[in-house]
Amino acid sequence: MPMSSETTKLPFKIKLSYSMGQIGDSLGYNMYFFFFLFFLTDYVGVPPALAGTISLVAILWDAVFDPVVGHISDNMRSKYGRRRPLMIMAALPYSIFAFLIFNSISLGTQATFIYFLIMTILFWSSYKFFVIPYFALGAELTNDFNERTTLRAWSSVGLYVAVMVASALPPYLLALFEKSGMSGQLSWRIIGGIFAVGILLSAFICWHFTRGKEIYKHEEQKNNTMKKSSLVKALAQIVKLKPTKFLAGSVFFWAVASTMAMGGLIYLMKYNLGYGAERQSLYFIINSLVCIVWIVFINKTARHFDKKHVYACFLGIGSLGLLLFSMTGFPSFAILLIFCVVFCLGDSTYWTLYYSMMYDICELDEYVNDSRREGVVTAVMSFSQKLGAACATWITGMLLAFGGYEGAIENQSESAHQMILYVNTLMPGIFGSLAVLAILFYPITKKRFYSMMTALHAKRSHKKYSEEDFKDML
Repeated sequence: MPMSSETTKLPFKIKLSYSMGQIGDSLGYNMYFFFFLFFLTDYVGVPPALAGTISLVAILWDAVFDPVVGHISDNMRSKYGRRRPLMIMAALPYSIFAFLIFNSISLGTQATFIYFLIMTILFWSSYKFFVIPYFALGAELTNDFNERTTLRAWSSVGLYVAVMVASALPPYLLALFEKSGMSGQLSWRIIGGIFAVGILLSAFICWHFTRGKEIYKHEEQKNNTMKKSSLVKALAQIVKLKPTKFLAGSVFFWAVASTMAMGGLIYLMKYNLGYGAERQSLYFIINSLVCIVWIVFINKTARHFDKKHVYACFLGIGSLGLLLFSMTGFPSFAILLIFCVVFCLGDSTYWTLYYSMMYDICELDEYVNDSRREGVVTAVMSFSQKLGAACATWITGMLLAFGGYEGAIENQSESAHQMILYVNTLMPGIFGSLAVLAILFYPITKKRFYSMMTALHAKRSHKKYSEEDFKDML
């Protein structure tokens, strides 16, 4: 299968350095989705429906802001490239607001709502200026169909290292600090500070060691022949691309499933299963290790078969597992671990392959529209992901309230227990099934992508080419 000489393989150092940026992204992201709702309901005293609304508004703002940041990143011109200046400028405020959102204050219900709404909006805004350029940078480091999967596999390992830290460390530290006599509010403040430092360090390492490694940077500076367009036009052109619609739909639905299933675990383990901090931390560590093992298998499978088919198959298994486990009630820790293995196959596949599939749309954009807009392509997918996550946190808060959950009491009602179970299993399983259905219509395959790249290389050189082998992508 022909492939142009422009294909770029990546050395170990770059893959490792790029994955550090994923740690910076995922420490704040997962700390938020694992514990922010729980922190508001159980330590600040915000009613669950109101806490869910704070997340909904803040994350919707983040989602709407995605295309703006992507467009700014695509049109930035500097000797340091289009992505890395924004990444380093955003790293410090991102880490500061990651600290501030876990600071409890007592200002009354209305003032507390306003405070946390402002802090979360600032948190997600600064996060966005780091993460959109970071993900777009991945498409500029290599244009090889399989190498992009491997790069994302490395990043996914970084993601689950961060997930392990962000999920297992807070319950352990919280129990440790409270046992020593600290208040829960002060304990969360210290935990927020620890994570802020981790975000800043990992973001700097990624920024520093990926300097000058973009494959398109120098060519664009010497002769920028790409067409420029307004944000509205860029969005319209990218959304019009056939693969964008189906990948964005799948990303949205699994974001709902993943956020509900993972964010609800702290409620499930504390109230339904009665697990203390040590058992909770143990589960989250096992969860992350299982995901890392799955990533190795997913990467090898996706290099031999089409990413699309691997993605659909493994998300399907994860979704089926969620639906089946809604009927078990998790009678033992062993059953919870089986749930972990099945769900993590789908979730690890999502976080590993959807970015790699997203990168392939960037070359299609260049072929169809004569523009390289990795930032806006990334923003469209990030918008879908954040919209799904926002809906998930709002739905979770509303369902908990409907089930009669009260954060101020230790023993929840039977209806609250049942709703917590459904938030972790049945509802995510339904949304996960919709994610699988959407991706079945995604048209980019390895054969079609390589044929398009050959045509794109010919088009750049003003030579003749044919669209016959990849017309289904257009």
